[in-house]
Amino acid sequence: MTDKPSVVFLIPFASQNVRANWRVACRYLQQTIQSIRNSISENYRVVVAGNEEPELEIGFDSKVHFLSLNSPFPSHPNHRVTFRLDKLAKIDAAWRYARANWQPKYVMKLDADDFISSRLVGWLDDGGTEAGYLIRHGWFWRSGASYLIHRTEYLDRVCGSSLIIRSDLADRTGPFLTEVEGVILDEAGSRFATTDHYSLVPGSGMTTLLLNDSHQRYASQFSYLGHELYTLPFNGLIYRVSPDSMAGATGDRVRKFNLRITLGNIRRTRFITQNLRKEFLLA
Repeated sequence: MTDKPSVVFLIPFASQNVRANWRVACRYLQQTIQSIRNSISENYRVVVAGNEEPELEIGFDSKVHFLSLNSPFPSHPNHRVTFRLDKLAKIDAAWRYARANWQPKYVMKLDADDFISSRLVGWLDDGGTEAGYLIRHGWFWRSGASYLIHRTEYLDRVCGSSLIIRSDLADRTGPFLTEVEGVILDEAGSRFATTDHYSLVPGSGMTTLLLNDSHQRYASQFSYLGHELYTLPFNGLIYRVSPDSMAGATGDRVRKFNLRITLGNIRRTRFITQNLRKEFLLA
């Protein structure tokens, strides 16, 4: 077994203490791992970082490792920021483990409920030479839907599992932390972050290319470091959308949002084919 895999997938897994449904979370993680194991090329490694070992029908092995952590859940007045900080801490631990044990060509953060294309690892084996790749082309799948799925060319706008970083750049630093990760910006910086979702934000905090969650700003982050971020040339990922993804939105905002999204979804709706199920091992 080579110690130089083409890619290592880092999967942060939240504690049972903060999960609404631990059994469902474990089942989703198992499906994500199965989609990776479905890869045509076996030149990958996976590190799942969490507080409690998930209950899986399939076990961990030399290619898919569980990293047990005992770090406390972060404390922050903003509930969403707390979860992001917990996620980044787990990614940090997973990356340190991966870096110490292997010499991966690329590293990819992957949420514990998404699905990757069986072609992805093999493509990185053969064609991956650039500093990084953004997964813009992919699919939105409403969890449990049997027949319909939605195609998108803007996956990176909503999905954090959208960046593949060449490993020698993962620890490069820059002003990449924003209010998303709990940084307090001045009024001008906060206003800029609200109106411009793709540029670097004045007043941002320093962190590495890997350890931030501002996925819409990845191209600007690469540019800051003197590199171009390329687009993966095929549909690389299925982003699982939970039924309560619109929870918290109310009133006119919901109606306007739903109307715009509904019209867009109709235009982009496709049937789930057997080839698609096979490529992503879609549950």
